[in-house]
Amino acid sequence: MDVNPRKFPQQARAKATADAIVEASTQLLLERGYERFTTARAAERAGVSVGSLYQYFPNKAALAAAVIDRCCDEFGVALERALEGRPRITLAECIGAIVDVILASHQLAPDLHKVVIDVAPRIGVADRTDTMSRRMAEAIEAVLRMHASEIAPDIDLTTAATIIETLLVALSHRAAMAGVKAGEGDVIATETTCMITRYLAAGV
Repeated sequence: MDVNPRKFPQQARAKATADAIVEASTQLLLERGYERFTTARAAERAGVSVGSLYQYFPNKAALAAAVIDRCCDEFGVALERALEGRPRITLAECIGAIVDVILASHQLAPDLHKVVIDVAPRIGVADRTDTMSRRMAEAIEAVLRMHASEIAPDIDLTTAATIIETLLVALSHRAAMAGVKAGEGDVIATETTCMITRYLAAGV
């Protein structure tokens, strides 16, 4: 199954067209699910011809993959922005920022994350979400190394970063699937921040 775009637009107008198609695809995946999602409907929603759509994307799997890529890219940018300047604050505040951005990203668009979780393995692009997980773990590890003096000496920072990333993704996916009620997300974030901070301070 070909899930790669036919070409990457360079001119502003072409980029705008491709972006409109991806946005339309996102809306339709949320509204109709992958099974009832079609390239024809995506083209109609984007206001372009099916022929124009096929200039960029060969099939609906490629469209879904583009939606997943955009979701991962936007999340990566949000995480990096949340951690900018974090060496100047405490480890607990850094952990809080990491927890907030990972959990909040899923709470803000839980249905979109459900789509990513469900569709990525079905169309053979689970590796793209795996790449996002590695990117998160690397960002977390970088923060931990900046605050190594606040962490128990027997903690392996690479392992700790992987554990934290795995925990947060599992919690956020569970929350997305279950549907977190208003106010519950803040409680989960606070408790999770305390748990991770205590783990890092206490050591193995």
